Amino acid sequence: MLRFAVAYSVALFFLTALALAQKPSGPSGRGARPPLPPLDATIADRGKLVYDPRCAECHGSDARGTARGVDLARAFSIRLDPRGEQLGQYLSGGHNDKSVPPIHLTESQISDIAMYFRTVIAFANTGDKNVAPNIIVGNPKDGEAYFNGEGKCNTCHSVTGDLKGIGSKYSATMLQNRIVLPRGRGPLGRGDPPEPVRTVTITQPDGKVSNGTFVTISDFLVTYKDDSGALRSVTRRGDIPKVTIHDPLAAHIENMRRMTTKQMHDLTAYLVTK
Repeated sequence: MLRFAVAYSVALFFLTALALAQKPSGPSGRGARPPLPPLDATIADRGKLVYDPRCAECHGSDARGTARGVDLARAFSIRLDPRGEQLGQYLSGGHNDKSVPPIHLTESQISDIAMYFRTVIAFANTGDKNVAPNIIVGNPKDGEAYFNGEGKCNTCHSVTGDLKGIGSKYSATMLQNRIVLPRGRGPLGRGDPPEPVRTVTITQPDGKVSNGTFVTISDFLVTYKDDSGALRSVTRRGDIPKVTIHDPLAAHIENMRRMTTKQMHDLTAYLVTK
């Protein structure tokens, strides 16, 4: 009887979770967050007045970074917090490396500076007609040294091969965005090269192998598309079956995490000459 009760409770838990997962999402769903307000230049200007005396010295007058501070237009912490909900808490606690003391802002100031950051990101993501005047600020020679040295770019690419003429094919903005955001192509219709797909190999204990285009993975399932384009899901129990994801951009993503702002600017300055 106890075994039945436990099994029933477990089944009820998963059925409830499944039902909740299938509830419609979006503006009409219960608990759905309201959409972000449209970009507002007036609010962004107020945000810049908050930003300038507190942040510009290290992160630049346009928030695109300096040798002392990262480019905030490409910072994941900023991009993933468009409302500034985590920003105020982070600033009030001081920077993690203790280089900056706590900065205490009002809710209104946080909202204003979040709008400013949204405009900076939007500006950075636009195409040829909206290129920041100082985007090519790096040293091409240092960029070449990084390409052939620490960045290890030349292990997969060549400026006389697959990257030949890249500086004339793509704008400096697009090149820099691809360096710091290797996955996720942003607005459509900008002439970006197609994003290489991730593939997955699933190996069962009996040696049976399945291959396809990777879709998603969790502790319980791995989902992929087979050659016909049909979605397939395979149950996972720990490390069984063995799942190997092949990502052509893995090296780019790892490099982006290590890259300094100077190296990013230098590499951009080098590639635009090719």
